[in-house]
Amino acid sequence: MQIAIISVTTGNGHNSTADAIAEEFHRQGIKAVKEDLFEYCSSFLFSALDRGYQFSTRYMPRQFGSTYNGLESHGALRKLLSPMSGNGYVVRKFSEYFRGNTPDAIIATHVFAAQVLNELKSRGVLDMPLIGIITDYCIHPFWEECTGLDYIVTASGHLRLSAKKKGMDISRILPFGIPIKPGFLSQVPKETARQMLGLNPGQRTILMMGGSMGYGKLFSHVQELLEMEENQQIVCICGNNQKLYQNLKEFANPNLHVRGFVDNVETYMDAADCIVTKPGGLTLAELMAKKLPAILINPIPGPEERNLDFMLNCGGAVKASDYFPVSDAVYFLFSNPGRLRLMRETLGQIAHPDAARRICDFTIKTVKDAVEAG
Repeated sequence: MQIAIISVTTGNGHNSTADAIAEEFHRQGIKAVKEDLFEYCSSFLFSALDRGYQFSTRYMPRQFGSTYNGLESHGALRKLLSPMSGNGYVVRKFSEYFRGNTPDAIIATHVFAAQVLNELKSRGVLDMPLIGIITDYCIHPFWEECTGLDYIVTASGHLRLSAKKKGMDISRILPFGIPIKPGFLSQVPKETARQMLGLNPGQRTILMMGGSMGYGKLFSHVQELLEMEENQQIVCICGNNQKLYQNLKEFANPNLHVRGFVDNVETYMDAADCIVTKPGGLTLAELMAKKLPAILINPIPGPEERNLDFMLNCGGAVKASDYFPVSDAVYFLFSNPGRLRLMRETLGQIAHPDAARRICDFTIKTVKDAVEAG
């Protein structure tokens, strides 16, 4: 049995999801091959799309959010603005992949990839099971157009009503959660994790992250926390944002630990008492598994705003704003140990740490059932 996992390089979440699934398939002795749709079809075309996305969300967030709202409301606008609209080249190019590869099932971890697979199935190029994975706590409008996929995995069962309202076939919806890597499924004691990372083992620890791109107003948030008269240390992971990394280093404060891109976020989460982060879907899935209380900041308009609403309504996070700044949120949480305890309990209830295993088990069973059915 061989499974193809198709991802797209925008940020790091979609690739991390693909890696988590591939790792679980390999653990079960199943061959899984990961392909990047961007690189296979046209690295130039898709890097342009990626840069456009980053530019829009960073410098034109209001316009980006308005466009997203329009996509949710108007099917005609979705067809007009879809990255796949009129892009027969991508579909033709990726169809060449299947001339030399015949996977038993295909999994897409990005809606662009899902749209291409959807089109190839409508043309009769693909006849194996197709599964899409939504990596946010909402249903992106373009997923509604992927009617040819056999199944779509959502981040939570709470999205079932949302899918129904959008006219999606509920029998195709699998509320398995967002797959995360095995490192997030176990826990290291806080003091041990802090010692492993070169931190003060006896100090309250606040972890700050802005995604792989170091997005948001992290500098001002760090400055604000350093001005608090509290016995606490701050760890700021800057991702690929070198400018932020260099600016934070200039503080030269013993209570501030600045990191660039790291590959052991799970250990930093183990070391932390709370996390200050933007509400990216994968990050939320990871902190849920760790039962790590969150203060959410700087959501990218569109999906991350919906992610924030999901977390607030579930009771797993608080929101910082201009009127309730990060320092106030930190003070509020640690002045209310009962609230912190309830948040940890809530996060454990809404987490899906077994998402990768459930998706792989379901895929394997679906392939076997298809073979038996001829």
